[in-house]
Amino acid sequence: MILKSHLISMVIYAALVCIVLALIRRENKKARLKYAVSLFLIMIGGGLLFGWFMYLFI
Repeated sequence: MILKSHLISMVIYAALVCIVLALIRRENKKARLKYAVSLFLIMIGGGLLFGWFMYLFI
């Protein structure tokens, strides 16, 4: 599957990684959901921040 948008690819990758990490690192359902959402937001925010930072040097 080749996507033309890097943003959509990043969101899909972050979602899949967050789901897997939440399943293997947390025990109960509520902790898994909270961990997955917070990790997802951190990954997306970090990716956007890093992309904006790289754009300054173009």
